[in-house]
Formats: sequence, C-alpha cells, structure tokens
Amino acid sequence: MLKTEKHFRDFIIARTLLLCTALSAPFYVVLAQEHVGKEAYLLGLFIIAKGLASILSSPIWGRYADKSSKNIMAVAVLIASVLGIFIFFTISYFDALQSAKWLYPVVLFILGIAHQGVRLGRKTYVIDMATGNERTSYVSVSNTIIGIILLLVGGLSALVSLLSVEGVILLLSVFGLAGAYKSYKLPNVEQT
Repeated sequence: MLKTEKHFRDFIIARTLLLCTALSAPFYVVLAQEHVGKEAYLLGLFIIAKGLASILSSPIWGRYADKSSKNIMAVAVLIASVLGIFIFFTISYFDALQSAKWLYPVVLFILGIAHQGVRLGRKTYVIDMATGNERTSYVSVSNTIIGIILLLVGGLSALVSLLSVEGVILLLSVFGLAGAYKSYKLPNVEQT
C-alpha cells in the first residue's frame, strides 16, 4: 500500500511529522519542573489547561475540518511549532519569564488547542481520502505504522541528555514546520 499509493504515503509522512504536537507535551512539563518547581497544583493546572483546550477548540476545528482537513492539520501544527520556537527563545534569552508560573499552563493550553486540530484534521483527512473498505485498510495501516514510529522515537528522550529540554522542543518544532508544509501540499480530499 505504501509503495503503490503515493497519496497515502504522503499522508503517512505528514502524519509522522505531526507527531510533534503529542511528543512535545511531556517536554513542556519537564521544562516547567526545571524552572518553577514540582508543586502539585501545577499538575492540576496543566490538566485543566489541556481539558479546556480540548473542550473549547474541538467545535471550532470541527467546523473547518469538513472544508479542508489538510489545512486544519497544517495550521494546527504550525501553531504548535511557532509556540515551541517561542518557548525556546523565551527560555534561552528571557530569564524573567523562565520562572513565570502562569507561562506553562498557558503554553499547554495553546499546545492542547493545536493538538486537537492535528488529531481532528488527520482523522477527517484519512476518512475522506478513502472510500468504502479502503477506509479500514488506510486507518489500520496508518495506525500500525505510526505505532512502530512511536516505538522508534521513544529514544527521543535520550536526546535530552545531549540537548537541553528546550532544545528538544525546538527540534520537535522544526519537525512540525516540515509537517505543516507537507500537510499543506497534500491534495484536497473533501467532497464538494
């Protein structure tokens, strides 16, 4: 399927690059722990921020996903990537903001909004891309490949020993920028 169907292969490549939205969240939490401590209430704020992001953004993303799911993926991952680049420079060059306790829940809220857009966009895209029984094949092959990639990328946490946490976030953001481009270049699949 990957060898013979270029469209599906391009979607898998884009989806792989879009993983940055999911993979970066734990690094933001570690970054917060490094700069503001490990106080229990922060975890609660992070959970509330992610929950609110999901509740508030899903209807908005859903409205636009039916018009262009590829653009939703591109815009959502672009938001996450710009956020990561912003955080890298903020942590690297603005000492006063490093310890701002409000910063990290806000960042996770924005990341949560972006991640919801990526999830909804990719689900809508793969369903609209296929017809009939192809849908089951596309979804199962896509999920299997992404599962294997996630296992391989599990070593990403080893990068923290080589790079700073904010460096890993920056690297994931660069992958996200590539994912935004790749998503934008996918053909439209929505039925008019």
